[in-house]
Amino acid sequence: MFETDRTDILISALREYLRDAAHSDEVKQEIADAFYDDDISFEELKDLVGHEEAANFRLLKEQLTDEFVDEVAEELGDS
Repeated sequence: MFETDRTDILISALREYLRDAAHSDEVKQEIADAFYDDDISFEELKDLVGHEEAANFRLLKEQLTDEFVDEVAEELGDS
């Protein structure tokens, strides 16, 4: 009828719903956990929580890597 694929409409509606739901702290944490566990990509994360929040989650994920933690521990041990 609108010359739009039904799947595209459903995906768009689901993204909008998840974007609205992403403002809930619980849902936001679940989304972040999925990103930290590599279940969703950065682009998917950005679609769900917005660019700024996604950038914060990405930075935290990088800081939680074993290499970073080991490097900080070594620096603190040298102090």
